[in-house]
Amino acid sequence: MTYSVNHVGITVRDLDRSLDFYARILGGERVGSWERSGPRIDAVTGYPGVVVRQAFVRLSRGATLIELLQYVGGSPEVTDPDHGRAGSVHVAVDVDGLDALLARLRAEEVAVLSEPVTAGEGPLEGCRLVYVLDPDRVRVELVEPPEAGSAP
Repeated sequence: MTYSVNHVGITVRDLDRSLDFYARILGGERVGSWERSGPRIDAVTGYPGVVVRQAFVRLSRGATLIELLQYVGGSPEVTDPDHGRAGSVHVAVDVDGLDALLARLRAEEVAVLSEPVTAGEGPLEGCRLVYVLDPDRVRVELVEPPEAGSAP
């Protein structure tokens, strides 16, 4: 048997705002926008009567989709996505021209958590890495592979 990641799901407070971040700001393609409800959705989510607003973003490379979900009538609790907390997650996006992208993100007032660092040994060796925050404070790791360079 073989496996691969089909998509990464992120629960958001405002679907439109998050779509703007992942599609326009990170340069992805919007895929649909649906509202899901009814017995199947109640069963799969565990929230009777919930309405799930759903859309996907396909980035320019790779096959994994980012799924954005807004639960209308779901839990009122907001999770602190600080990546130092067990159970938190982040999305890592391969990018070209990291420096130019960071300049654009800062101009858009996206929170950039540090200057890029270069990874040491391991699977990301030589990659330049930095975290930014999406509109719900979910960490998005920008990964510039060594061969991508920082050309705009």
